[in-house]
Amino acid sequence: MSNKEESGSMSNGTKVLLLLLLIIAVAGVWYYFYYMDTSAKIDKLNSSIERLSKFKRELPILRVKYKKAQEEFAVYKKELPLKEEIPSLLVKLTDIIKSKDVALMSFKPKKAVAKKIYYIKPIDISIVATYRNCGAVFEDVSKMKRLFKVKNFSLSNPKILSSQKVLLRVKFSAETYYFKQNNRSKKR
Repeated sequence: MSNKEESGSMSNGTKVLLLLLLIIAVAGVWYYFYYMDTSAKIDKLNSSIERLSKFKRELPILRVKYKKAQEEFAVYKKELPLKEEIPSLLVKLTDIIKSKDVALMSFKPKKAVAKKIYYIKPIDISIVATYRNCGAVFEDVSKMKRLFKVKNFSLSNPKILSSQKVLLRVKFSAETYYFKQNNRSKKR
């Protein structure tokens, strides 16, 4: 063999070493670009599977709680409806007032006041009644299913009709309440 052939050719040991380095480089590139990415995806999927399995185990309990919450909401919705319902409230109040022989002089709803999850709708009301009939009206109003709060009442202008009957002008503020709905964007 000549020097030219020796310098141009590699020894078998060098070839094996280069082949081994090439295999290690390909394995390193495969590990870095494919295996690590796939391993991260597998870990993420396993985490999702664990989370969903936990949710699946809790689902029957959550369904029972949801059903109970719906039933409670239905009860509270009667007291605290989803909208103002001023006309129906006026009809109920008028029925109560008429049944107690009381005269409704004025019914003036005011602008609603927004709270965190509900509105307060103030109403100024004026009636003419005896003291006893006025008390009976307030008692019946307190028994309404709808949440209705009477406050700030005053008695004035007594008119003596007989020794047993004195008519009074009764002015009071009342508040009724209703839920805010998520899709309501306008202020009331």
